[in-house]
Amino acid sequence: MTAYLLRLLQQLLWLPLCPLAWLMPRDASLWVFGAWYGRQYADNARYLYRHVCVHEPEVRAVWLAHDHEVVEQVRHEGGEAALAYSLSGILISLRARLFLVTHSAEDVNAHASLGGLVINLTHGTPLKRFGRDARSRRFGSLTSLFDRYLRRALPGKRGPDHVLVASGVGRQRMMSAYGLPAERVTAVGYPRWDAFRLDATALLRGEGIEPRDYNGILLYAPTLRKQGRGGLDVAQGKRLEELLPWLEREGLLLLIRGHVALKMTGVQALTRRSQRIVEASVDRFPDVNALLPEVDVLITDYSSLMFDYACLKRPIILMAPDLDDYLHRDVGIYGDYFDDAPGPVIADWSQLPDTWAEVAEGHHDARLAGFTARHAALNDGRVCERMTSYLRARSHLPAVGPT
Repeated sequence: MTAYLLRLLQQLLWLPLCPLAWLMPRDASLWVFGAWYGRQYADNARYLYRHVCVHEPEVRAVWLAHDHEVVEQVRHEGGEAALAYSLSGILISLRARLFLVTHSAEDVNAHASLGGLVINLTHGTPLKRFGRDARSRRFGSLTSLFDRYLRRALPGKRGPDHVLVASGVGRQRMMSAYGLPAERVTAVGYPRWDAFRLDATALLRGEGIEPRDYNGILLYAPTLRKQGRGGLDVAQGKRLEELLPWLEREGLLLLIRGHVALKMTGVQALTRRSQRIVEASVDRFPDVNALLPEVDVLITDYSSLMFDYACLKRPIILMAPDLDDYLHRDVGIYGDYFDDAPGPVIADWSQLPDTWAEVAEGHHDARLAGFTARHAALNDGRVCERMTSYLRARSHLPAVGPT
């Protein structure tokens, strides 16, 4: 909450910059990128930025951030980067035509981007309701008043001009969440799917994990609760501990990676006790998609990670110990949780061995195939090409012919 209020205060302090932004002419070949409120060099924006730097020589691509370490990370890779509200960042933002983000204009310079086009690449196909569709209590009883009236005056809270998504399902959900017409939401796939071509084996070995030592690797990836204010007992009392003999017998490794805003309990004690459970934290593995090719089964709850993992056509198990609470007292979800599931739905760790056997016998293959067809059909290795063609048209740059 404190970070959220600080971002609101910053938006108010920089409001005098807005009139200048509206008056400045825009350069069609200058594209600005940013992600995760300017705090990460990550996600769809990062993969598209790298593609543009290599394959679009006519475009000047600049990464903007609110964190010095992010700026240095981009520069270390040979890219151009600046702090969003430094003099350099402001001048770049006043001239750029396109702003490519994962969350909102707050990823970059929300004030100086006025007059340019904000194109949201998003950070995943949503299962959790968000935007206009979410039940939100950020400010208690004042939340509705803020969302309806006050946020419209804040540059960083304005809606995107265009949204690029991974599938037709994502398109419908984004149209609803942002209140956008169909022509402003386009399904092209996700740039971050390029991570599946990276060396996941080397990534694990770099953290002291040898994949060949195991018969299979499971990834448990629970998402946030209560918009970052809720927690989760990952161990579920003694249930996960009681699963250790089964993991040993089957020769399995269980990786645990919670959402960056999820307060997890019960993990560290288990990782100290058994080498069969390892916490794959964001610090150790910043890009979870780069890890997925070494994962044999994904276990998650309400995370959009399931839609990315579907690209690999591997089993997905949903574990939702708090489903009723999530459906009725959290932000809620799109669709029907059971009907839309890519695989079996369980309530706790004690059900995993039997479910594992069902999956291994192919009982849920048809469900997974249908899920993959709905959400990952555009995973053809050409997402960034389609996306840059789309962006060239929006920035009025001439199309590039075949090479």
